[in-house]
Parts: sequence; structure tokens; C-alpha cells
Amino acid sequence: MLWWMAVAWAEEPSTDEDLDDVEEIVVEGRSAAEEDTHARTTLDEGALAKEAGSDLAEAVAAVPGVVAARGNGDNTKPILRGQTERRLLVLFDGVRHESQKWGQDHATEIDPFAAGKIDVVKGAAGVRYGPDAIGGVVLVEPPPLRDEVGLGGKVQLVGVSNGWRGVAAGRVDGVLAKAPGLTFRLEGNYGRGAALHTPDYVLGNTASITWNLGGTVAARIGMSTITASWRHYDFLGGVCYCVGAESPDDFLDRLDDPVPVGSESWTTSYTIDRPYQQVAHDLALLRGAFPVGSGSLQLTYAFQLDHRQEAEPVRGGDAAGAQYDFVLRTHSLDGWLGHGAHVLGEGTHEGGIGFDASFQENVYAGLPLIPNYRALSGGLFAIERWHVHEVVIEAGARVDHLARQAFLTQDAFSRHVDRGTLAPDDCAPGDTSVRCNSAWTGGSLSLGALWRPSEQIETRLDLSSANRFPNADEQYMNGSAPTSPVYALGDPSLGVETTWGASPTLGWDLRWLRGEGSVYGNLIQNYIYFAPALGPDGSPAFDVTIRGAYPRYDFRPIDAMFYGGDGQVELLPDEVIGATTSVAIVRAVDLATGAGLVMIPPDRVRGALLGRPRIRGFDEAVVQANVTWVARQTHVDEDVDLAPPPDGYVLVGASASAEVPVGHDLLRVGVEGNNLLDARYREYTSLLRYSADEPGREVRLRLGMDF
Repeated sequence: MLWWMAVAWAEEPSTDEDLDDVEEIVVEGRSAAEEDTHARTTLDEGALAKEAGSDLAEAVAAVPGVVAARGNGDNTKPILRGQTERRLLVLFDGVRHESQKWGQDHATEIDPFAAGKIDVVKGAAGVRYGPDAIGGVVLVEPPPLRDEVGLGGKVQLVGVSNGWRGVAAGRVDGVLAKAPGLTFRLEGNYGRGAALHTPDYVLGNTASITWNLGGTVAARIGMSTITASWRHYDFLGGVCYCVGAESPDDFLDRLDDPVPVGSESWTTSYTIDRPYQQVAHDLALLRGAFPVGSGSLQLTYAFQLDHRQEAEPVRGGDAAGAQYDFVLRTHSLDGWLGHGAHVLGEGTHEGGIGFDASFQENVYAGLPLIPNYRALSGGLFAIERWHVHEVVIEAGARVDHLARQAFLTQDAFSRHVDRGTLAPDDCAPGDTSVRCNSAWTGGSLSLGALWRPSEQIETRLDLSSANRFPNADEQYMNGSAPTSPVYALGDPSLGVETTWGASPTLGWDLRWLRGEGSVYGNLIQNYIYFAPALGPDGSPAFDVTIRGAYPRYDFRPIDAMFYGGDGQVELLPDEVIGATTSVAIVRAVDLATGAGLVMIPPDRVRGALLGRPRIRGFDEAVVQANVTWVARQTHVDEDVDLAPPPDGYVLVGASASAEVPVGHDLLRVGVEGNNLLDARYREYTSLLRYSADEPGREVRLRLGMDF
């Protein structure tokens, strides 16, 4: 495997046609989540059931500090404490999710129905999870496999009024009597939705189709376990007709239009027209867990194939295929050797060492945007945790290296030379391309503490430093695409981002009051800032091409400070009547100018009044009325943005859910209403805000059966 990575490194990626988890530490009965020194929120399977039919970002947006940023279609991306997916690492079943992350319309290609729980780890966690975890980590874990002979599983049906969307999902787990050491899982789902609508008009061409399929087999051999799985994610979605402009004046004029031009003719249709995006993501995994002395060894090999196609509108009728075509292949190998718990004075300590390595190649066809490239990376880390009485101390260190070879077309190389971002002798010319080499080395450190002075109170403190290496698009992107409707210019000279962060957290669990609150501060040196570029007169610049006019964005290094706080309080959490309140505040400034950064989520507060009626024949019955208040973003330099921040808004919602035992099975029913007053608003972190309003009233019905 590693030998093949080294051999493949030497050659330029050919066309697609030519190429036909770290184990969880347990201390004194507590899991890693309970002993984590980071602020950490867990969404269990019951909480995820209430988000059934949503994509991953919408599901985790229930966590304070997380925002689901909408693109120009039926998809969203998560933002955690102001950090987007570039700095927010997502892992599924312990494997780093690898995909084309350069478009805000690129939803994370992970099936929420496949999740048994989702942990959101806030703050830099680069030691354990790798160099992209500057802003935090989203850990998506599948439900545990069945360990008893027999069959079980669940089915779910979801209907959504906005876009008349329907979703059906199912999962079957089994252990055969003739092979009790062998367990299997089959799962899949299908969803289809029509174009979304705002309070006043339809968002034309935002229909979508999503389907997922997966299977897992695990074998117990003595004290060892071998697991193999495969999952496929498939999404086809339109990009709103409202995107695009013929000239800079046309773009600026549309900012002031109350409704998009032509919206009176758009209808709630299931038809997907140009522009559109289509993405397929496959994950194949092979994992072995083996006892080693008093500890254990875990090895995981994974292969991911991400195929993204994007189609622009064409004049004079349709055209065959998509103009943009990207294939991203990633091989990864991860290992963890834990030494188990040992007595140390009056306490215990445990931990281990780990490594990860990956080989990745990107191949494009059609119009150039991001070049072909190969990347080889690896990391080594060690983590130790000491548990003495009611105190837990954790320390870790990590070193990472990344080498990348990009193969630019002669035209793309010449544009970089003309801009001064590359010198003529920086890269090596070849027969069909120009090869540009980059390499970076970085390290991460962490020191954390957890103290429980009583059963009701706990405090956590996380001090950490982490690195992030530039993505290939940040270096070399040159152009626009349907899901990235700006003209983006990369910078090959970008260096390593380094964050220094601190985050204290206070949690309490009283009979009548439960909650957790965190404050944080992160200094990020050489922060790669993606923002509108300014022209000579200080106003936003535009690039005009034969396909239209696009605002110019560029990647530039700055020193930035992110700080703020988030948390949630539950009043009377176990009584018939209760209430919850959550708040999230984030600030981000350029330390050189003091100006606020663009696309940072504004302040938001959510409050809910809950009723938990005791009804015979129903378990976990809950009715809720909620209000979400989002402020206008005032902590930003409006002169560097394309449009002033939209006004703040208030959304009203309600829900009711219950579990009904049916024999040995469990029926889950629920109804949720969002934006029930059909308020018209625009979200500051959304690309859609430049051209249209957010979707309006939505009612969601869900029905599920565990068997």
C-alpha cells in the first residue's frame, strides 16, 4: 500500500478513462466523550431522528455554535464558531471525509440516516484528528452492529411541505444462528424534492434527488474483530436560476431587486435543469482491531472516490454532459496502538501512539478550474491521559507532512506568472503540463484539563495549537463554476496556517437547571482569507467572461483573531413543563486592520418552551414552541463586501413527537414546523443572499419504526 503510494507519486494523474478510528479510551467506566477536555456535544439517535430528512449540516445545526449555511440549491454546509469545512474536519466511522470542498454549494457527502450518533468537538483538535481540525471536528458514528442472533433494524418515512420532498429509509441488522460470530448490516434511502419556495416566489431549479446505499460485515475471531464496509452517496440538484449576471452593473442592480428577475415564471417542479450539480461519493473500509498485551491495536484502510460534475446553462439548447468534471481518489491508512490503563501513584494513566498516511489524486475533465494534482501526506501523534481523583489531564503532540505536485496547463501557469503569484522558474515544464511542487511540515500540541468538584459541576480547559496546510484550490483555483459563482484566484505561495487557542467550559447538572457554556479565543497566523477582491477605487472587483460577470474573490494570508462564546441552558429538564435557551456569539477580525471578516455568522439566540405530557401508551412525548432570533451582522467592514449585511430576523417554530411501543417494536412519530409565520429573510452566511430570500414555511412529518 505505502509502496504503491510512492510509485504513483512520480507521474501526472491520467484521465479517469485511463485509470479504470482511533479507538475510544475508557477511564473508570467513562467514555472518551465524557472525559474530553474540549467542549463537546453529542446528538444521539433519538435527537437525529428529529432531523430525519435533513442533510448533515442541518442535522448538526441543533448544536449551539453551529450554523447551516445554504448555497444556491437544496444543500447546506456547516459552520462551527465561524469556521467552514476547510477548517472543520468531518469523519465518518473514524475516516476523514475527502471531497471537493471548494464550493459553498458542496454539501458534505455523508448520509445522516447512517449515523447512530454525531459528536461535535469544538476547538482545535489537530493532535488526534489531523491538520485540518483547526475549527473543530464533526464525528459521525454509525449505530453499533447487532451482537445477538436474529434480525433487527428500522424504517423511516419523512415528508416535507417546502419543495414537497419525500424520503424513505431503511436498515437491517442481522446475526445468523449458524454463524454467531458474523454480523451484517444493509441500509439505504431515497429522497426527492421539488423546487423550494420563499414566502413570495419559487426558487426556480432547486429540485433535488438523493440516494444512499451501504453494507457492513464484521467478524469476531477470538478477541479480534475484522470489519469491512462500503457506502455510496449520490446527489443530483439544480442550482437556482437566480444566480448569475451578464455585467457588473447587472449584478449590482440585482442586489436591490426585491425578487429575482424572471421569478414570476418559476414553478414548483421536480425537473432539474441547467445549471446543476451531480456528485457521487464512495467509501470502502477495512478495519482490524486486535488485543496487544494490556492494550490494543487498530488498523484502518479506506478508499474514497468522489466524482463531481457541474453543468452551466448553454445558449441555443442543451449540450451533452457537464462542462466541469472532477474525480478525487483518496487512499488512507490509519493506526492506533493503545497501551491500556496503568496505575500511576493515586491515579491511572492511559493513551498511546498513532499514525495516518494518505495518497490522493485529483483528475479533471472539461473546463479547467482546479488542476490535476497528487498529494502524499502523513502524520504521527501521541496522546496520554492521567486520571487522579476528580481531575483528568490530557496532553498530546503531533507532527504532519504534506507534499503536493500540481500539473498546471501552460495557460494557467502563464496567468499565475502574469499575476506575480509564480515566477517562471518556480515550476518544471513538461510535454503537456507544468509541474509545480509544494511541501509543508507542521506540528500540533494540546493540553487539557477536566475537573469535577462535585457530581453536579464540571469544568474543562483546552489549550491547543494546530496547523492547516493550504488546499489545492486555495493555491491554484482560477475561474468560476455553477456552485461557486465567483471568480476565484488562488495563490501558490500560501503557507501553513497556525492556530493558538484557549477555551474554558463550565457545565452543571442540577435537579432544576442543566447546561453548559464556553468562551474561546483563537489566534490564527497566516489565516487564508477568502473574500472579495477590491479594485483600484476600493470597490469590489469583477471579472467579465463570455459566460457572464462574476465578483472576484481571492485567497490571501492574514493574521486573524476569532473569539466568542456559546452554550445552552435547560430549565426544569425532567419536569412536565420546561424551557431551553441557547446562544452563539462569534467575532473575527483582521489583526492588521481591525476590520471584521466577511461571512462570519451573526449573533443568534434560540429559546423554546417544552411540555412533556404523561400520556398512557406514549413514551417520550414532547411538544415544543420555539423562537430563533438572529441579529444583523454589524461586526464587518461593509465596504469590502458585495452587499450590506441583510437585516436581522425572527423565526417561529413548533414541534410534537412521541414514541409508541408496539409489541416488542417501537414506533416514532413527529411533526415539526419551521418559520411558521412565513417570514421573509436572508441569511448572512448564505450565498443565496445576493440574489434571493431563504426558503419560507416548512412542515415536516416523520414516521419511524424500530424492530
